[in-house]
Amino acid sequence: MMRSMLSEARSVRVGSGYDVVLVRQNVRQMARQAGFCLTAQARMTAIVSEVARAALEHHWNADFLFRLISHHHGRQEIEVICCADSLQRDTEYLSQLKRGLQELGGNTAFTVQQQAGQLILRFHM
Repeated sequence: MMRSMLSEARSVRVGSGYDVVLVRQNVRQMARQAGFCLTAQARMTAIVSEVARAALEHHWNADFLFRLISHHHGRQEIEVICCADSLQRDTEYLSQLKRGLQELGGNTAFTVQQQAGQLILRFHM
């Protein structure tokens, strides 16, 4: 039986450039706490920052939820969920964004999926 523990979730509503900075700070702090290497931290920060900038530029009125997931066998995972109703209407742009995120991520282990008003990023160790 696989068990996971979620740390306390944090959230940020992106409505200004300052909020993009808060998004960056949250993901970097969680990545550091989870023990990701500096290169992975920088890439994760860049990826999430890109999504936050897109949310601001496209007026998504997005909420970002950050969760650190600890699995029983010691593996850590960071989940970042961007929630916005307008994500369902912006599908063509989101396809381009997801391709760009994969390129930006390089060899960083992460997945990105879209579902019903959410863009979900999961970073794995």
